Amino acid sequence: MTSTTIRSRFFSVLLLAAVLALSLSACDLVSSDDEVSTFDLEVEVTYPDDFAQTEAEGVTVEATNLTEDDTQTAETNEAGIAVLEDLIPGQYELSASQELSGEAAETLTGAATTVQLSATLPPQTLDAAAEVALQLDVATAGTFVFQEVYYTGSETPEGDFYFRDQFVEIYNNTDETLFADGLYLADIHGVSGQINPDSEPTPFQDEQDATYADNVWRIPGDGTDVPVDPGESLVIAQHGIDHADDPDGNPNSPVNLGDADFEMYTGRDQDVDVADVPNMDRVYFTGGFYSLVTVFGPALVLFETDDFDALDEVPVPGAPEFVDPVIEIPNDLIIDGFEALQAEDSGDFKRLPLSVDEGFVTTGDIYTSESTRRLVQSEVDGRLVLQNTNNTGNDFEVIDTPTPGFAE
Repeated sequence: MTSTTIRSRFFSVLLLAAVLALSLSACDLVSSDDEVSTFDLEVEVTYPDDFAQTEAEGVTVEATNLTEDDTQTAETNEAGIAVLEDLIPGQYELSASQELSGEAAETLTGAATTVQLSATLPPQTLDAAAEVALQLDVATAGTFVFQEVYYTGSETPEGDFYFRDQFVEIYNNTDETLFADGLYLADIHGVSGQINPDSEPTPFQDEQDATYADNVWRIPGDGTDVPVDPGESLVIAQHGIDHADDPDGNPNSPVNLGDADFEMYTGRDQDVDVADVPNMDRVYFTGGFYSLVTVFGPALVLFETDDFDALDEVPVPGAPEFVDPVIEIPNDLIIDGFEALQAEDSGDFKRLPLSVDEGFVTTGDIYTSESTRRLVQSEVDGRLVLQNTNNTGNDFEVIDTPTPGFAE
């Protein structure tokens, strides 16, 4: 073998080694770039100020990554600390909940009554530097509450969209008969997500002491005309017909609203007044031909007032002059709130103040015939007590088929 051949093979080996070294380095770089740093999050949970103890032990803490649609849970220790491990930095919604038995509640409050506790933080970005503390609040059964809100609409056999079968159902969540006369239902101003490229959150988002409504309806009566027994409900239809059977309906609609307690007839030329279903009082209306709420997810409130005319009409900031003002509803008039948004990552578009409702629910799509229904907390002497933590995200679930008038 000649010296030239030896040198050639030597340099070939060196070249191959260099190529391998570069390849290994490149693999290391790719591996390093792909690796995601995780972190552990400590969450401190405390009881309400008037409880006998501050540290809340045995509380379930949930962290939902809104980007990954992933939820992790942990339970607080005797110091009231829960550790959520291996979280990926990103936008999260945090919540905490606990049900105290009568015996446990008596130790903390002096009253031997089962207590439901909860707390929620609005969506926020969390990473290794985050410090989180939650103080629990006592959830009440409420008076009238939203039981079901069906807003998505349905698809026709021809593939068209149908929205006239929307309805709201309200429920007497107490153990005594209530009168619904004079109860107000309001559709709150603002879009429910990035529906269009130029969609922006409601300009009233920083106003946390009041809620701002585009449309307001009232249950008619003189105070004792609409009794609702404990555990019973009222169905308020957009249009009170059997939508699957009526010629003007949709054969694919999942609901018959011909037996609805009320309908929201607008009085506009295109709307049809169903003679067999009583009308809600149209108190303030800025909508179109029909009493449509957004199929992407509405925000609604139930409220009471002795003087609706005393409520302020407020211009929408930044809106053209032809846009109607909205009705300012002080939060202390509101007895229940419901909020649905377009998608899991639409938290920045929340319309209801946190004091009214801390969370939201989403179906993630439109015209699916899906509905949103409140969860049952317990049953007392055959009467269902619906969960009411002032957090739609905690209290409601998405169901495949609406169930108007089904209170069990």
